[in-house]
Amino acid sequence: MIELEHWIAAQSLTDRPWLMLGKGPTFSLRGRFDLGTFHTMSLNHVVRELPVTAAHMIDIDVAEACADHLLTNSQWVFMPRYPHIDCKPDRGRPLESFFDQIPALGELSRQGRLVWYCLYNSRKSPLAGDSSPIGARFFSSEAALGILARAGVKDVRTLGIDGGQSYSAQFDDLNGTTRLANGQPSFDLQFEELDRIVRENGMTLDPLVEPMRVFVGADATQVVPGQVLEYSIKKYASRPVEVHHMVDAPVPMPREARNRPRTGFSFARFLIPKLCGFQGRGLYVDSDMQVFTDLAELFDVDFGAQKVLCTNQPEPPEAWRDGRAGFHGGRQMSVMLLDCSRLPWDIEKIVAGLDSGEFTYERLMFDLCLVDPEEIADRIHPDWNCLERYEAGRCRLLHYTVVTTQPWRNDKNPLCEIWMECYREAVAAGAVSRDEVEKGVRAGYLKPSLLEAFVDQSYVLPRPDGVSRWRMLLQRAARPVAALRSKLVRR
Repeated sequence: MIELEHWIAAQSLTDRPWLMLGKGPTFSLRGRFDLGTFHTMSLNHVVRELPVTAAHMIDIDVAEACADHLLTNSQWVFMPRYPHIDCKPDRGRPLESFFDQIPALGELSRQGRLVWYCLYNSRKSPLAGDSSPIGARFFSSEAALGILARAGVKDVRTLGIDGGQSYSAQFDDLNGTTRLANGQPSFDLQFEELDRIVRENGMTLDPLVEPMRVFVGADATQVVPGQVLEYSIKKYASRPVEVHHMVDAPVPMPREARNRPRTGFSFARFLIPKLCGFQGRGLYVDSDMQVFTDLAELFDVDFGAQKVLCTNQPEPPEAWRDGRAGFHGGRQMSVMLLDCSRLPWDIEKIVAGLDSGEFTYERLMFDLCLVDPEEIADRIHPDWNCLERYEAGRCRLLHYTVVTTQPWRNDKNPLCEIWMECYREAVAAGAVSRDEVEKGVRAGYLKPSLLEAFVDQSYVLPRPDGVSRWRMLLQRAARPVAALRSKLVRR
């Protein structure tokens, strides 16, 4: 066996970027890329599917399951000196004690291809050993990236490290055995640690598959429904997702009251092309929504000659029967897909246009007069914006439009339990902040019963400060688009 520091001293593997390969849904897209341009590191069972530079696994059970592939599909195998057993740390058995049980490990050791390191798990004491420890708080991807950081690698890509709760189809046989077998609610938890490693070591960490960038219109009272929406998006997404909650977005106010936004986030959508670096696609949605299928279906809609795509609702939904005067029929801009590369929007100039009378608030918000009529189309299927209606198997996105009966406010909405089920899942997955729920209950814009979901729940998803978040995102957008993806917000 080779201790990690000795292996690093003997190698020179920073000449190419490294690609970390996980079992998430985007692993199935590997055929789109020339993997030969990377040094590759597989996580866990991925080594059984393709040859890699290095295979990494923490659990001895994984090494045993992949034993037939370790010698043929990997140049090196990385494991802790004291591997986990059944997803639990075990300080009693060092790696070499498993050689008789797993002969492939013994052969790798004899060939000088088995690299060991000291694993530190934040829930346990550091394991004894001469090597500086490598941390892993939730998942093996964290230790793998830590190894690359220790080796001085700066440029890392990912494929199949997608968050959420799903595996790629190639690993369907493992769904009932290894998927989230460590008791964690979601693979999303790894990204907090991955981001910390990247920051502390001056690295870049970008997915090979372009993330679906979603911008959620919300104010301070809608943080919790926005978090539930984010959870529902990531639950079904087959590709990485970046979700940006547009709370306190830096938007100037028009001089005249009649031109001012009806909500605090009405104008925030016009920032999206700039926030995306005027590259790729961006999706705008309101926070009072819930998704039921893979967002990739929407992101893959062909723009054609158009720059903006939306839905259409000519008649008010039944739930609006007592307030039809507030309904604006026709094109609905609450779900809006933008071709950011062809939309040079400038929020300062847009507000100046309102102030000068170049266009009215109604033309801006309902007709989207910023683009020519032929450059916008309502070709997004209406099932992607179901206003207060739900049909199982058909509804792709449910929009809770009646403010007084939104299910996070009270139980009067007939579709309340649909949202509540998703909310409880999101709480269990650590996707909803208890502090935000408590604050909303105290202020009266969230119903008290939402707190019941936190019984025996301890993990709280951290949320960065809204103002600093926008400053950071705008700064990123001014750099090349690859830098925009440097902070992973995934499925």
